[in-house]
Amino acid sequence: MPIQGAIPKAQFSLYDVVAHKPAAKAFAEFQALTGGEQTISLVTYKTSDSLGNVIAHYMPGQTTFAPVKLLRPMDAYSKEIYVKMKAAIDGNLKDIRRDYSVSMNDSIGKPLVFWHLLNALPSMLGGFSFNMTTESNYTDFEVTLQAEEIVVEFL
Repeated sequence: MPIQGAIPKAQFSLYDVVAHKPAAKAFAEFQALTGGEQTISLVTYKTSDSLGNVIAHYMPGQTTFAPVKLLRPMDAYSKEIYVKMKAAIDGNLKDIRRDYSVSMNDSIGKPLVFWHLLNALPSMLGGFSFNMTTESNYTDFEVTLQAEEIVVEFL
């Protein structure tokens, strides 16, 4: 059963994508966002000039996208996220690939930038990270999404 009331505001919000746009309401809030690097592989080819000198050239190859990791405290709001992502990790093929959007928010929760994660699938749900030695007062909850493409939208 979803928790009633407003989700506490955070730095990053995760949205389902409906009709090619982020849903009106975020389904999760996170304190940290990492990853998503876009890497263009290079294809090397060589040519030689009239004197026999070999020159290496490069042309762009396939673009790949690193996984995106979202981090929040493990709390009551984490359960809904866990259930949603766990269904995909368990092999529910109907919903395994989805479009998501992540927003970076200002201090009042207004989105400033969107990262649209196209055809993404959950690739990891974090286990636990709790360390009394460092006097941490909560355990982390981490979700990793692997997107086939990431589109950045500046607002």
